[in-house]
Amino acid sequence: MIRNRISSNIFSTWRRPIWSVSRRMYSNSHSLHYVKDFPTLSNKIDDMLQGESSQEHILDSIRACHNLQQTIHNYDKFWEDPTNIKINDKIVEVLLMESVNFTDDLLKQIFLLQLPTITTLAVIEAFYKKNPESFIPKETALIPLRFCLYNGDLQNALKLTDLTTGHKNYIEAKSKELRKGTIQLLGSTVGAGLFANLGVKLGLESGYIPSAWANMTSVYAMVAAYIVNSSFFAAVVKFGRVAVAGGGDYLTWQKGTFYTHWWKHSDEMLFCTKIMETDIALNGTGSASEGLIEELCRTDETLTNGRTLQPGYTRNGKKVRLLATRDNLNELMLQAYWMTGGDGFEWVEPDQDPADIMWKQHLAQFDTPLVGDDATTKSLKWADDLIESDKQDKMIGDNL
Repeated sequence: MIRNRISSNIFSTWRRPIWSVSRRMYSNSHSLHYVKDFPTLSNKIDDMLQGESSQEHILDSIRACHNLQQTIHNYDKFWEDPTNIKINDKIVEVLLMESVNFTDDLLKQIFLLQLPTITTLAVIEAFYKKNPESFIPKETALIPLRFCLYNGDLQNALKLTDLTTGHKNYIEAKSKELRKGTIQLLGSTVGAGLFANLGVKLGLESGYIPSAWANMTSVYAMVAAYIVNSSFFAAVVKFGRVAVAGGGDYLTWQKGTFYTHWWKHSDEMLFCTKIMETDIALNGTGSASEGLIEELCRTDETLTNGRTLQPGYTRNGKKVRLLATRDNLNELMLQAYWMTGGDGFEWVEPDQDPADIMWKQHLAQFDTPLVGDDATTKSLKWADDLIESDKQDKMIGDNL
C-alpha cells in the first residue's frame, strides 16, 4: 500500500506541470484571436513568445495580427488607418527575433495566410535579413503573386516579382543550376567518348568483352555518338522551352539579349507575363496599359558589355528587364479581318466564365467609398435628396 501510494503521488506530481503548461500555452495562443485592440494584442504576443518561439506560436501571432487587420481595412484602403503601420512593424519585429528560425517552410505558411501585399513585402524583406544567402522558390512566390493579382494590385505585384524571381539571390541560384547542367552535359559527352575509344579496348584486353566483338568498335562509337547527340539536343530543347515559353503570347526578349540571360530570368518573365495578362483582363480592350508596357519593356542602350545587352537600372533608378512585347494577336486578327472583308471569319459569342464574373465582383468592392453601416448610409440620404432637388430645379429653369 505504501509503494502504491508513493508511485501514485509521483505520477500525479509528474503529470500536473505538463498538463498545466500545455493548457496555458493553448489558452494564450487561442485568446489572441479575440483581441480587438492593438496594444492588448502586442502585449499578449510578447508574453507568449517570451518563453518559447516555435513555428506554431509565430503563426498564431501573425494570424492574430491578420485578424485585427481585417477588422480595420479593406485591401485597397490599407494605410488609411495608422494602426496598420503598427501591426506591420509588430509582425516584422516578431520575425526578426533571435529565437525565431525563419525557414522556407515558415515563409510559405505565412504566405498561405494571405496577408495584405504590403505586409507580405515587409515579411520578404525580413526573410532576407535573417537569411542573406537564401532565395524564395518560384512555387512559394506564386502564392502571394496570385493573391496580389486577384486583388488587381499590379504595382505591388511588380515589387513582389523584383523581390522573388527577380532578386539577385534567385538569379544566382539559376546561374548555379545552369553551370551544373552544363558540366553534367560535358561530363556525359566526354564519358561516352572515352568509353567508345578506351573502354572497349580495355574490355577486350581484360576478357570482359568477347574477342568476337573486336571488330564492332565502330558500332560502339556510333552508339556513343547517338547518346551524346540525343542528350545534347534534349538539353537544348529544355533550355529553349524554359527560356522562351514563360513569355507566352505577350512578352519576349529584346534583341541583343544573350541566351544565358534567358535562362536565368525565365521565371521573372513568367511573373511579368501573368501581370500583363491581368492588366489586359482589367482593361477589357485586348491590350495592356501603356504605363505597364513602359515599366516592363524599358530600354537603355548604355547597359551593355560591348556585345550583348545587360540588365540593370537607368540613371533615374528605373529597372531595365530586357523584355519586349510580342505582336498583339487581336490587332493582327482585326487587320486580317478588314483586309479580307471578313472572308473566312465567323462571329462567335465569347464564353462567360463564372470565375471571371466573381473576380470582377470582387474587384468592384474596392471602388466603394468609405461608408459605414446601414444607419450611416441612411443618414446620408439627405445629400441624395438635395442633389435630386437641384437637378429638378435646373430642369425647370431650362424649360422656362
